[in-house]
Amino acid sequence: MSGLQKGVADDGIFRIAPKPFPLKGVAAMAYESDPTLLAEVRKYGKFDVSGCYNCGSCTLSCDLATDFASFPRRSTRHVITGLRELLYQGLDPWICHDCGDCSLVCPRQTQPRDAMVTLRRYLASVYDWTGIASLINRSRVWHIGMLSLVAILVLLLTLLYHLRVVNMPLSDFASSSLGLEHMFPTMTYFTIVVILFPLAILLTNAFRMYLMTVHRKEIIKTPLSQWITEMKTFLFHFFTYRKMAECPKDKGRWPKHLLLGIGCLGMLALLVFALKWFQTDKIYPLSHPQRWLGYLAAAFLLFGSGDILLGRLRKKMEAHKTSDFEDWVFPVLLFATALSGMVVHVFRYLGMEMATHYAYAIHLMISVPMLMVEMAFGKWTHMIYRPLALYFQSLKERTVYERSSEGIPGYVSG
Repeated sequence: MSGLQKGVADDGIFRIAPKPFPLKGVAAMAYESDPTLLAEVRKYGKFDVSGCYNCGSCTLSCDLATDFASFPRRSTRHVITGLRELLYQGLDPWICHDCGDCSLVCPRQTQPRDAMVTLRRYLASVYDWTGIASLINRSRVWHIGMLSLVAILVLLLTLLYHLRVVNMPLSDFASSSLGLEHMFPTMTYFTIVVILFPLAILLTNAFRMYLMTVHRKEIIKTPLSQWITEMKTFLFHFFTYRKMAECPKDKGRWPKHLLLGIGCLGMLALLVFALKWFQTDKIYPLSHPQRWLGYLAAAFLLFGSGDILLGRLRKKMEAHKTSDFEDWVFPVLLFATALSGMVVHVFRYLGMEMATHYAYAIHLMISVPMLMVEMAFGKWTHMIYRPLALYFQSLKERTVYERSSEGIPGYVSG
């Protein structure tokens, strides 16, 4: 602690501040210690620090940890000491890819992997300006309630559409079969809104992440040229999640996740940019992209989500030995969405109009809640936060290296 000044100020708040650097342009920064932070974080999941004696074995065991991203030890210490601002500024929980080596080597069995999972839920809730992420990540009741609410709204919209737009008598609603062509124009707009609305919320939360982790850290000032240069880092990790391949355990985990990611992005891209292929009663030949692209995306979704669910049931991997409710929701919904979509497709091609209508309603009641809740506020948010964290981290490291060449030491990065 020789590099820190600490003490209780006149207002009674405990503060920790680095001693002033003997370098021009680098100012000391003060941080308040909030004793309520640990209890607040624990509302989002497991965070056992009672046995931790700060040995650092967890960080030493992690192949992804670096001098700049010293996890899980650094984030854990920030929570224990109540350094809320430093925790918010940190990117370590997102750079962690959940391999579980830290929990294997912990001599006190404090399960640091679980702590990092909890911190990701907590930080996702901090970034979210709506407050919904905080509700569903802290409460199973709220999580189920939000998903159920969206599903009920979808069912009500389906009912209102048939009664008010199609002018179908209520007595005929459950027993009369209609072709799907009457709903295609409306469903086109509905599908685009259902995808773009949660994506817009997620992007605004991603901007708040930028404000907390990069913009407000005055010690790091990154020119526009570096933002452009390092954009390749974001795009590379967004589309490949290649960092997961650096985890030494279970080398097959990354290819499976890659297939799942391709399935998710592929299906979203098809629904946004090739929706006219799907909102039609036309029977396409097997050689048409509507058929084989859709089949590939569905197969990747079923395989990827199914593998995750099977792994959590078997509990052989360290990453799957402990699973919270939030860990099950997204893969279950993803698997059910792909499966129900395939059922709708089969019924349509078999000419079973009534069965198609019921299957399509069920498919919407599964897929729409998944998109509206999980993409914007739940576990699916990591598709943006993780590659963004690697992008921001590369910016910080590049800036520090360039300043180090000018005489400013690398530890200024914090």
